[in-house]
Amino acid sequence: MPLNQGKHSIEVIEGTRCTLVESGITRQRMEFLKEILEFNKYVVKVESTEDGGFKIGVTDLVFHAVVDVYKRRLHSPNGKIITPGYWLQNSDQQTEVQVNYWIQD
Repeated sequence: MPLNQGKHSIEVIEGTRCTLVESGITRQRMEFLKEILEFNKYVVKVESTEDGGFKIGVTDLVFHAVVDVYKRRLHSPNGKIITPGYWLQNSDQQTEVQVNYWIQD
């Protein structure tokens, strides 16, 4: 799911109801997302689509990529926080420190 789309979709992938993360993606993108999601302890399901692409989902029905990326809940295998640019593969940079726009008590 692109980060500018807030629709939460549920689909059956490999016979299991899943939250659809992205659909119609390349193998490279699917493997990138699968690595991130599995590292964050989600059960990932992948299925090929009719157009030759892939759709990827997680069995956690409350998972929402937009929320989890912007709330900084996801981490890369090297332990850094996943940024929107990194999730979209526009940047290879990840945050070194947690920078929030609000003040924590």
